[in-house]
Amino acid sequence: MNHPSKNTGFERMLVVLGLLSGFGVAAHAQTASDVTPPSLAQSLSCLVRKEKPPVYPNELERSRAGGFMRVQLHFHQADAAPLVDVLTNTAAPEMQEQVFRFLEGYRLPCLTSTEGPVKAVQEFNFTNTQREPLPLARQNKDEFCVVMPREPIEAPTPWPGDRDVEHVVVVLGFHGDGKQPPDVKLIHSTASKRFEDVVRERVAKYRMPCRTGAEQPRFVEQRFSYNPPGVRRYALKRDVLGLGEFLGMTAGIRGVNADFDFSTMNCPFKVDYSILGPHLPNEVRAGKPDPNRAAFLKWLSERQLAFASDKQANELFGEVLQIQVPCGTLKLEAEAQS
Repeated sequence: MNHPSKNTGFERMLVVLGLLSGFGVAAHAQTASDVTPPSLAQSLSCLVRKEKPPVYPNELERSRAGGFMRVQLHFHQADAAPLVDVLTNTAAPEMQEQVFRFLEGYRLPCLTSTEGPVKAVQEFNFTNTQREPLPLARQNKDEFCVVMPREPIEAPTPWPGDRDVEHVVVVLGFHGDGKQPPDVKLIHSTASKRFEDVVRERVAKYRMPCRTGAEQPRFVEQRFSYNPPGVRRYALKRDVLGLGEFLGMTAGIRGVNADFDFSTMNCPFKVDYSILGPHLPNEVRAGKPDPNRAAFLKWLSERQLAFASDKQANELFGEVLQIQVPCGTLKLEAEAQS
């Protein structure tokens, strides 16, 4: 049974003052630039929002799946909602509907006809977990701008006797410009061909609109899971654990050696551990890269949970645990085999 957690949807506004022009003039090694202060409309000082902010959808309450949207707003008229361009979208349809409904209530009443369109970028991040967000690693030079379809994924019609959770993991390769569909490589599946076909049809609609075609290829991994209606499955009661508690849940820990000094790793810190074993390497992430943590994170990724059965392993596939790493040391010495 999932541990109850507060449903939250939070937003962060990034204002883009596209109308402020800057210029440089070469004169005796000096430069000049436009320092005209933005108007009320350009600074969004008069922005009116008529709808309540989005929250984590009730329909997805039992899920810990997150969702993220980055949109660009174009305000053309003082009494009209902005036009919306989706720049990045990994949100479920239920989340998207809340965002679009919220944005329909936006108005910029101080906008004048002489100011032209005002643009702003806004991000929406949906979460339903006790895990704290980790510091983001620096993005690659090429902007990450995957846009998913707005419509929900078409789940396969269940057959009588369907009792198992199905998983599909794909790697998407974006090679062309923003209009090109990705190449699709299936790297793991416990699913029927019916669900594999559903996934292939879904990801064929993905686009990366910020691409021009001159960039290096970008590769994105995504996991899809299907739970047959009415079928109960294993779930984590808690998704935040101390390091000792986590290690106590792993297989063969008494036969493992370890010697780590966390004081050299900018401790304390948190690690997100994605359960992908035993079929794929587990994934670990501790925010911004730190070379002092590399050996420990590799060691941690090699630890496998002590699953009670193959069924439990399958049903926990893709779940994420957050491990709290304290300051101090970790010393383990493998017990001698009798």
